[in-house]
Amino acid sequence: MPLFGNTFSPKKTPPRKSVSLSNLHTLDRSTKEIELGLEYGAPVMNIGGQSLKFEEGQWILSETTAESHLMEKELEEVKNHSRRKKL
Repeated sequence: MPLFGNTFSPKKTPPRKSVSLSNLHTLDRSTKEIELGLEYGAPVMNIGGQSLKFEEGQWILSETTAESHLMEKELEEVKNHSRRKKL
């Protein structure tokens, strides 16, 4: 039994309504279809002048990267050819 009457019991606060930070709910249907529709292309990423495209589960090398790989192969062939001449 409490000494000074009822114990302190504050009322529970009601849960807050979650507020969406997205403004997509304000768009009309046609704008949503354009922005979020099923017609989308492969993901493309541009970094430092290099363009990478994600196709069939792999990132496809850009033209510049492909050229550098070809140059590396040619360099290896030249090195191997010069080694053969020395032997």
